[in-house]
Amino acid sequence: MSKLYTGLTTNGVTELTLQEEGVGNIGTQTIVWDGATNGVIDQVQGDIPFNYASTEGITSTAKGLVIGTSCTSIGSYAFLNCTNITGSLVIPDSVTTIEDSAFYFCTGLTGSLVIPNSVTTIGVYAFGFCSGLTGSLVIPNSVTTIGGYAFSYCSGLNSVVISDSVTTIGSFAFGSCSNLTTAYLATPFANIPTGGFGSGAFYFSGLTTVYAKDAVANGWTLGAGQTVGGKTGVTVIDWTNYPNIP
Repeated sequence: MSKLYTGLTTNGVTELTLQEEGVGNIGTQTIVWDGATNGVIDQVQGDIPFNYASTEGITSTAKGLVIGTSCTSIGSYAFLNCTNITGSLVIPDSVTTIEDSAFYFCTGLTGSLVIPNSVTTIGVYAFGFCSGLTGSLVIPNSVTTIGGYAFSYCSGLNSVVISDSVTTIGSFAFGSCSNLTTAYLATPFANIPTGGFGSGAFYFSGLTTVYAKDAVANGWTLGAGQTVGGKTGVTVIDWTNYPNIP
């Protein structure tokens, strides 16, 4: 059975003839295009379970991904190693939890990543090695926890904004983000793990400048030559017009 699907997708395709196909673990339907030229467009409705892509056999075939607005959680390893999924990733504002390694090594994802103001937890390695993500990453004020290695090796990111709702930033969360030069941090200094590999939130990143909200009151030392999350030689500036970006 096929049907015409018209609408925005994450890889720029706007109109396709699709084939409906049942999904055993979700209880609803996924929509899969049966064409051979552009591969598979996978539209997932409902919560996305553990190891979804592997279980449904789309790890090596999916080239586009649409997450439905009925999804509230993206399970651990859901799209692990789905390197063929290309384009930007749209996460609907129904999602509250992005679990461990959910998009680990999805190197084909490109453009800015928008995390909606509904997500409360970003798991360990959630976007680790998503090297195609670019631009500024904004952690909204709904998020309380950023897991260890969550954005490690996202070499295309150039800045990050972290709101004051974040109480925990895991080890190496932004480690080896080589082009990440600027961080806007509303969270206290004590919430940024320091030290070497395995503990420094910004270890091996390109971080040079930090804008810190209420810097002195939040435990920051202003000026050049500071160490932030394991990265040395950082200049810390008081973020006086929070939440506006300087």
